[in-house]
Amino acid sequence: MPAAASCRLILGLAVQNLGRRQARTLLLVAAIGLASAVTFAGVVAMRSVVASMQVGLSRVGADLMVVNQAALTNLTPALLTVEPTDSTLPADALVRADLPGIARMAAQRILRTDQSGLGGPGERVDLIGFDPATDFTILPWLAERLAGPMRPGDIIAGAGRALPLGSQAVIFGQPFRVYGKLARTGSGTQENGVFLQMDSLIGLAGAVKARLGVVPPMLARESVTGFLLQLAPGASELPLRFALLSSLPEIKVIVGGSLLTGIRQGLVALLGGLVLLVTALAASTAIMVMVLFSAIMTERRREIGLLKAIGARASQIVALAVAEAALATAGGGALGVVLGLLLLRLFERALVHHLGEMGIPFLWLDSAATLAVAAFCVAGAALVGVLGALVPAWRMGRRDTHDLLWKES
Repeated sequence: MPAAASCRLILGLAVQNLGRRQARTLLLVAAIGLASAVTFAGVVAMRSVVASMQVGLSRVGADLMVVNQAALTNLTPALLTVEPTDSTLPADALVRADLPGIARMAAQRILRTDQSGLGGPGERVDLIGFDPATDFTILPWLAERLAGPMRPGDIIAGAGRALPLGSQAVIFGQPFRVYGKLARTGSGTQENGVFLQMDSLIGLAGAVKARLGVVPPMLARESVTGFLLQLAPGASELPLRFALLSSLPEIKVIVGGSLLTGIRQGLVALLGGLVLLVTALAASTAIMVMVLFSAIMTERRREIGLLKAIGARASQIVALAVAEAALATAGGGALGVVLGLLLLRLFERALVHHLGEMGIPFLWLDSAATLAVAAFCVAGAALVGVLGALVPAWRMGRRDTHDLLWKES
């Protein structure tokens, strides 16, 4: 028999067998549906919660700030920018130190001057150079911006700067386009600062020297004003601080809000726990399906013996059982997605509405991501059914035809 015809025959028999044992099929579909509903709703809800929290926590700043030992710093609850100072550090200082426990690192250069030509005569301006590719404290505060990525000739204005979006600003005689505006942060340096890409700030060195008569040290390519650090998951602030001070004796380490650091790190543990929960749920469901199909195969041994007696091969017996399991569990997975959507609706009414009333935004997964989770649940349910039925069907398919027909077990 051709392979295509054989597949159609096996699928047809599988559908017939499921239809003949409707009560058992419905119980299996219901069990898989409940497990899939919990999995689907749990994954979507938790990923939405984590995404919402990450949006808020992305604005809490760095965990640590590293500056020159001679720099004067102000203690603030959120470390968003390094402090303006003429004292600098080598640009590769932390790379050379190669310390564990650092998840993200962003260098900044800050030039505080009243000769930039920006604003009123003699107005003091903080020109802050940063790298958009590594930044994690400035871009999260963008309230509005132009379309497309930030270009070398663009600047971002702090909320305290009256610079309209898309307008031109002249800094040390060079024109820049206002690419974005920050929301109000409550941090003076960031509130009134003007943010340029690192190379753009270094490129002002010639114009700065012509006006001030000297090139400030932070405009040298090999120097930076300081570093902002974010701790890796599980890393502790105190050991990293000691390691930094031991490796780089010329530095000073400023610590941010430890509570927010703990919350940020807890998000990673939350996602890890969710993965373990889904894995445990899938494993327990596979065991349940395996036990169920062991009983089903034992009950149907004479039927299987007759199939073998008329020429069915062991592989076809296995394929038939696997097809039945896959169809039933995939149907259960689809049912679970529907039930999961109802659970999410209840979750939205119970919690998300109250969060919105308190002014806390909640970001649901987008449609594409939700569909991907739904497809994963249906495919995962079918895979669980296949794995659960495979071993019992393989063992039954290997048994002798005479034993299947005449022995009681």
